[in-house]
Amino acid sequence: MPGTSFDRVAAVYDDTRGGERRGDRFADALAPWIVGPRVVELGVGTGVIAQGLRTRGVDVVGVDLSDAMMRAAVGRIGAQVAVADVDQLPFGDDAVDTAVFVWVLQLVPDPVATLTEAARVVRPGGRVITILSNGEYAPGDEMSTIFDALAALRPERLRREQLVAADVAGMDLEHEGFTWWDEFPNSVTEQIDAIEQRIYSSTFDVDDATWQCVVEPVLAQLRALPDPDRPRLRRNRHPLLVWTMTPGVRPQA
Repeated sequence: MPGTSFDRVAAVYDDTRGGERRGDRFADALAPWIVGPRVVELGVGTGVIAQGLRTRGVDVVGVDLSDAMMRAAVGRIGAQVAVADVDQLPFGDDAVDTAVFVWVLQLVPDPVATLTEAARVVRPGGRVITILSNGEYAPGDEMSTIFDALAALRPERLRREQLVAADVAGMDLEHEGFTWWDEFPNSVTEQIDAIEQRIYSSTFDVDDATWQCVVEPVLAQLRALPDPDRPRLRRNRHPLLVWTMTPGVRPQA
């Protein structure tokens, strides 16, 4: 089973996911953990994070399943990109120093298998770094409390705790933490529009019955909030996990 392609939302992805501002913030969180000159971002998307890393002196190669997203990435980081599945990487063993995933592991059929494939291409002493998508909002964020009900649409993947405990040969967990808090304006109307336009991967293929049962109650609660057009200053952060490859241990794909 292949991963999820974002071809259908490539044209609006940056506008609805924070664009270059988010890319710069995440690059800030990733850069201190990156080792060596050979760096690949797996699931590079539109290249906003790779671009942020480039401005910090990190030369990044990008891989993504979506051809449409990759066209945007080429515009930012040039031709150092490849259309490929993160579970079948076009690199040999020990080919890179650092592999980076951002908001990817929730989209793949088997996160441990995906991590194992990443570990295969990272040299001993190198690192695998991921920022997970299941971020947390600051206390009192009224929209996130309502939005949490959409978790029922997401297929069961490894929870963060299971991912931390996952046994991948050659990988030792070096760091478990969070990105820095990020602030951004967002109105209720914008959040409703994003759900109705199905820009989130969990809503891509929702059938009508599930939409009525799960999504419509969420939309109704959002519509009931006061001042729907007023931009609310929201704050969130995301789990950041860093593994180091142990010399002498070869992952088995």
